[in-house]
Amino acid sequence: MKNKILKTLLYLFIAGLLSGIGVYLYVFHKPHRNIAMEEPAYILSAEQLTNDFEKDENSAYERYGNKTLQVSGIINDINYTKNTASITLKDGSTGVNCSFDSVSVAKIGINNLKILKVNDSVNIKGKCDGYDMIMGVVLSRCHLETKN
Repeated sequence: MKNKILKTLLYLFIAGLLSGIGVYLYVFHKPHRNIAMEEPAYILSAEQLTNDFEKDENSAYERYGNKTLQVSGIINDINYTKNTASITLKDGSTGVNCSFDSVSVAKIGINNLKILKVNDSVNIKGKCDGYDMIMGVVLSRCHLETKN
Protein backbone atom coordinates (compact mmCIF):
# COMPACT_ATOMS: atom_id res chain seq x y z
CA MET A 1 0.00 0.00 0.00
CA LYS A 2 2.78 2.41 0.97
CA ASN A 3 4.71 1.51 -2.18
CA LYS A 4 1.68 2.23 -4.35
CA ILE A 5 1.20 5.70 -2.80
CA LEU A 6 4.89 6.57 -3.25
CA LYS A 7 4.78 5.39 -6.86
CA THR A 8 1.68 7.52 -7.55
CA LEU A 9 3.29 10.56 -5.92
CA LEU A 10 6.44 10.03 -7.99
CA TYR A 11 4.39 9.86 -11.21
CA LEU A 12 2.50 13.02 -10.25
CA PHE A 13 5.76 14.81 -9.43
CA ILE A 14 7.29 13.82 -12.77
CA ALA A 15 4.14 14.84 -14.66
CA GLY A 16 4.11 18.21 -12.86
CA LEU A 17 7.81 18.75 -13.52
CA LEU A 18 7.44 17.97 -17.24
CA SER A 19 4.38 20.24 -17.47
CA GLY A 20 6.28 23.05 -15.76
CA ILE A 21 9.24 22.66 -18.12
CA GLY A 22 6.87 22.67 -21.10
CA VAL A 23 5.13 25.85 -19.95
CA TYR A 24 8.47 27.54 -19.26
CA LEU A 25 9.79 26.69 -22.73
CA TYR A 26 6.56 27.82 -24.41
CA VAL A 27 6.33 31.14 -22.57
CA PHE A 28 9.97 32.21 -22.43
CA HIS A 29 11.41 30.70 -25.60
CA LYS A 30 8.74 31.28 -28.22
CA PRO A 31 9.98 33.13 -31.30
CA HIS A 32 9.63 36.91 -31.36
CA ARG A 33 7.54 38.70 -33.94
CA ASN A 34 9.56 39.66 -36.98
CA ILE A 35 8.08 43.08 -37.72
CA ALA A 36 10.36 43.55 -40.74
CA MET A 37 8.84 40.48 -42.43
CA GLU A 38 5.20 41.09 -41.45
CA GLU A 39 2.76 42.68 -43.86
CA PRO A 40 1.52 45.95 -42.38
CA ALA A 41 -2.10 45.92 -41.24
CA TYR A 42 -2.32 49.62 -42.19
CA ILE A 43 -0.25 51.95 -44.35
CA LEU A 44 -0.77 55.58 -43.38
CA SER A 45 0.87 58.94 -42.78
CA ALA A 46 2.16 60.11 -39.41
CA GLU A 47 -0.40 62.91 -39.54
CA GLN A 48 -3.33 60.54 -40.11
CA LEU A 49 -2.17 58.22 -37.31
CA THR A 50 -1.79 61.00 -34.75
CA ASN A 51 -5.10 62.58 -35.78
CA ASP A 52 -6.87 59.24 -35.22
CA PHE A 53 -5.37 58.92 -31.72
CA GLU A 54 -6.12 62.54 -30.82
CA LYS A 55 -9.76 62.23 -31.93
CA ASP A 56 -10.50 59.05 -29.97
CA GLU A 57 -7.62 57.27 -28.29
CA ASN A 58 -9.63 54.17 -27.33
CA SER A 59 -11.04 53.43 -30.77
CA ALA A 60 -7.68 54.21 -32.39
CA TYR A 61 -5.94 51.76 -30.05
CA GLU A 62 -8.60 49.15 -30.81
CA ARG A 63 -7.90 49.64 -34.50
CA TYR A 64 -4.09 49.99 -34.50
CA GLY A 65 -2.91 48.60 -31.13
CA ASN A 66 -0.35 45.78 -31.25
CA LYS A 67 -0.59 45.71 -35.06
CA THR A 68 2.17 46.26 -37.58
CA LEU A 69 1.85 49.69 -39.22
CA GLN A 70 3.81 51.31 -42.01
CA VAL A 71 3.97 55.04 -41.37
CA SER A 72 5.30 57.72 -43.70
CA GLY A 73 6.45 61.12 -42.54
CA ILE A 74 9.16 63.73 -42.23
CA ILE A 75 11.90 63.20 -39.63
CA ASN A 76 11.66 65.80 -36.87
CA ASP A 77 14.21 64.38 -34.41
CA ILE A 78 16.77 61.56 -34.30
CA ASN A 79 18.48 60.10 -31.21
CA TYR A 80 21.13 57.38 -31.27
CA THR A 81 22.69 55.33 -28.52
CA LYS A 82 25.21 52.55 -28.94
CA ASN A 83 22.56 49.87 -29.62
CA THR A 84 19.28 51.72 -30.17
CA ALA A 85 17.79 54.58 -32.14
CA SER A 86 14.68 56.71 -31.87
CA ILE A 87 13.17 58.73 -34.70
CA THR A 88 10.28 61.16 -34.30
CA LEU A 89 8.16 61.82 -37.35
CA LYS A 90 6.77 65.33 -37.63
CA ASP A 91 3.04 65.88 -37.54
CA GLY A 92 2.71 69.47 -36.50
CA SER A 93 1.69 68.63 -32.94
CA THR A 94 2.85 65.49 -31.15
CA GLY A 95 4.17 63.21 -33.87
CA VAL A 96 5.03 59.52 -34.02
CA ASN A 97 7.93 58.18 -31.95
CA CYS A 98 9.61 55.21 -33.69
CA SER A 99 11.92 53.10 -31.49
CA PHE A 100 14.53 50.86 -33.05
CA ASP A 101 15.65 48.26 -30.47
CA SER A 102 19.07 46.59 -30.47
CA VAL A 103 17.81 43.68 -32.60
CA SER A 104 16.41 46.04 -35.24
CA VAL A 105 19.57 48.16 -35.21
CA ALA A 106 21.73 45.04 -35.60
CA LYS A 107 19.69 43.92 -38.64
CA ILE A 108 19.58 47.35 -40.28
CA GLY A 109 23.02 48.51 -39.21
CA ILE A 110 23.53 51.69 -37.21
CA ASN A 111 25.40 53.26 -40.15
CA ASN A 112 22.30 52.86 -42.35
CA LEU A 113 20.31 54.78 -39.75
CA LYS A 114 22.97 57.44 -39.25
CA ILE A 115 22.64 58.58 -42.87
CA LEU A 116 19.15 59.86 -42.01
CA LYS A 117 18.80 63.56 -41.34
CA VAL A 118 16.11 65.87 -39.97
CA ASN A 119 13.57 66.74 -42.71
CA ASP A 120 14.19 63.50 -44.63
CA SER A 121 11.02 61.74 -45.78
CA VAL A 122 10.87 58.08 -44.65
CA ASN A 123 8.60 55.05 -44.43
CA ILE A 124 8.96 53.14 -41.16
CA LYS A 125 7.27 49.90 -40.16
CA GLY A 126 6.69 49.12 -36.48
CA LYS A 127 4.36 47.69 -33.84
CA CYS A 128 1.88 50.24 -32.50
CA ASP A 129 2.11 50.46 -28.70
CA GLY A 130 -0.48 53.23 -28.32
CA TYR A 131 -0.49 56.90 -27.47
CA ASP A 132 1.49 58.79 -24.87
CA MET A 133 0.70 62.41 -23.96
CA ILE A 134 4.40 63.37 -24.12
CA MET A 135 5.78 61.14 -26.87
CA GLY A 136 2.72 60.98 -29.13
CA VAL A 137 1.99 57.72 -30.92
CA VAL A 138 4.61 55.09 -30.03
CA LEU A 139 5.86 52.48 -32.50
CA SER A 140 8.33 49.87 -31.23
CA ARG A 141 10.57 47.27 -32.87
CA CYS A 142 10.73 49.54 -35.91
CA HIS A 143 12.27 48.80 -39.26
CA LEU A 144 13.27 51.40 -41.87
CA GLU A 145 11.38 50.59 -45.06
CA THR A 146 12.49 53.39 -47.38
CA LYS A 147 14.06 56.80 -47.39
CA ASN A 148 12.43 59.04 -50.00
